[in-house]
Amino acid sequence: SYGTPPASPPLPPIDSALRSELRAMLRREFPDVGAAKATAGHWVRTALALAGTLACWAGWLGGSLPATAALPLVHWVLIAHTVHEATHGNLSTDPRINYWFQFTSHPICFNVFVWIPQHLLSHHQYTNDFLHDADCHHFAPAMLSSTQPRVQPLKPGFNHGWTFVWKAFLTTIGTSLLQPMRTLLESATPNYEVNVTPVPAAVSKPQLLLSVLPSFFVLLYPLVGAAGGAFSLPQAAFLWAWPWVGMSLIFTCMTQVSHVQAATQPDAPGGGASATCWTSRQIAASLDYSVPAGPTGRASPLEMSVVTALSAGLNVQSLHHAMPSVGCAHFPRLYAEYAAICDRHGVRLRQSDNAATAVGEMLRYVFDNNAPEAARADRTAG
Repeated sequence: SYGTPPASPPLPPIDSALRSELRAMLRREFPDVGAAKATAGHWVRTALALAGTLACWAGWLGGSLPATAALPLVHWVLIAHTVHEATHGNLSTDPRINYWFQFTSHPICFNVFVWIPQHLLSHHQYTNDFLHDADCHHFAPAMLSSTQPRVQPLKPGFNHGWTFVWKAFLTTIGTSLLQPMRTLLESATPNYEVNVTPVPAAVSKPQLLLSVLPSFFVLLYPLVGAAGGAFSLPQAAFLWAWPWVGMSLIFTCMTQVSHVQAATQPDAPGGGASATCWTSRQIAASLDYSVPAGPTGRASPLEMSVVTALSAGLNVQSLHHAMPSVGCAHFPRLYAEYAAICDRHGVRLRQSDNAATAVGEMLRYVFDNNAPEAARADRTAG
C-alpha cells in the first residue's frame, strides 16, 4: 500500500546515452552553477510581481474588491517566479535566498514544509507511480493515475471526475491548512490509513504551526471584519472566498495539467513502464505546451517566453523533470536543442498546443479514467 518502502528502488537505470547528451548540453550552456540560476530579467519580473502582490494584499486588508479580485493571479505570478525555483535551488546559489523565497507560497497557495517532501522526494522521483507519488492522491477518491485502484466502492452512475472538479475550487485550503494540520494533529489523510503528506522530520510542530498562522489569518480576517461592521456581508464573503477559490483554480490547472493526462500515464504507449532510463521515464510522464519545437510544437518564441514566465516553467514540464537543476528562465532558449536530442534518442515528447487545450485534455482524461462503467469495476480496491 501507499507509504510502504519498496524492497529496492522501483526505478530504471539513470545513466543512458540520452542523459549523457543532455548533460553535455548543460555543460556547454552553463559554464558554472550560477549560470543556470535566475537571470537578471527574471529578478526584475520578480520585483514587479512582489510589488503587485503587496499592493493587492494591502487592498484586501482594506476591503478593496478590485484588489481582492486581482490578488490570486498577481500573487500566482510572484509564486511562478519564486517558490518552485527556490525549492529546487534554482533561484540563487545562496541557500538563504532560496529558503526565504519559498515562503512566498504562503498564505494562500501551499505550505512549503508540506510541499518539500511530496514534491521533491515523492513526485520528482516516482512521477505518476501511485504507489510512491503523493500527487496521485490529492484528489481522492478521484483517480489520477491510470494504474491506480479505487479507494472507494463504485457509486452507480457517479463519475469521480466531478470530485476532481469540485476539489479544484478548494485545493489550496488543503495544501495551506488541512495538510499541515494533519501533521500537527497526527491524523490520517481522508480515504487512507496514514498521512500521505508529512513534513520533514527537521520541522518541529511549533515551527509548522507558526508557518500555518498566516493562512488562518486570511481565513478569519474577513469574518472578524464582518462581525465588527468593517465589511458588509457580501464584501466579507468575497474577501473570504475568492483568494482561496481563485488561487485554487490557478494552482490546480498549472500543476495538474502537466501530468494528469492519458498520454503521460505509465501504461500509455511508449510510457514510463517501457522507459529505458530514469530520464526518459520522467519525460514520458510529462506534458509540454506552448512550445516551439517537437512533434506538435508550433508556438512562437514570444508565446513560449510569456507562458513560461507565467506558469513557473510548468509548460515545459518534461525538460524540468529531465533537468530539474536548471532555472525556468533558460527554458525558452534550451527547448529546441532539448527536443532535438530527445528525437535522436527515440524519446517522444508529449505536447499540447496551449494551456487551454492542455486543460481540456486533462479533464477529458480525468472523466474517462473515473468512468463508473462496469469495465472499471475490477479496479475497486480490495
